[in-house]
Amino acid sequence: MKNDVILALDTTENSISVALIETDKVLAHQYQEMERGQGEALIPMIQEVLKKAKRDFKKVTKVAVAVGPGSFTGVRIGLATARGIGLALNIPVAGITSFEAAALETKGKVLVVLDTKRGDFFTQTFQDGNPVEEAVIRNEEQIRKLNPPTLTGSGASYLKETKFNIIAPKYESAIAVGLCSLKNERAPEPLYLRDADVSI
Repeated sequence: MKNDVILALDTTENSISVALIETDKVLAHQYQEMERGQGEALIPMIQEVLKKAKRDFKKVTKVAVAVGPGSFTGVRIGLATARGIGLALNIPVAGITSFEAAALETKGKVLVVLDTKRGDFFTQTFQDGNPVEEAVIRNEEQIRKLNPPTLTGSGASYLKETKFNIIAPKYESAIAVGLCSLKNERAPEPLYLRDADVSI
């Protein structure tokens, strides 16, 4: 059985996360907080991760990329880079939602909560790591009324004063994206839950 070497990327938030995974083993990964300049920094970070793992692009058999929701610019950067690498190397590209990555290996009923930067949250409910509803935007009051037993995701910390049990995602985001792609061959299409701000 051929081992997959997966290059995984996540630029959906104010950061860059890159990982290289062989089968289910993390060979190298890197994470950096970054509000701007992701487009310029992503390829050098990918090269650094490959160098740390003692691999080159020719060894990569699949690219996995976070498709959102999140920053419109970040989602576009990640998708464009992943598609470009996939095209250049003639290898598949898998799209993983930020919800799936955060919910990886969770048990029981969990609400993934992602910060929208607008005072509300991207949310989706999972049962044992599998989605059981469509992703929707909710405010804090709606989350309280939903009364989920457990929260996870980048926005969960904003609700730390609530009665909910809050757990951190098990893996750094790009690692989770790569591991999710082991069972997912979905096309890399962006997940947007809200229209972009456009100024003319």
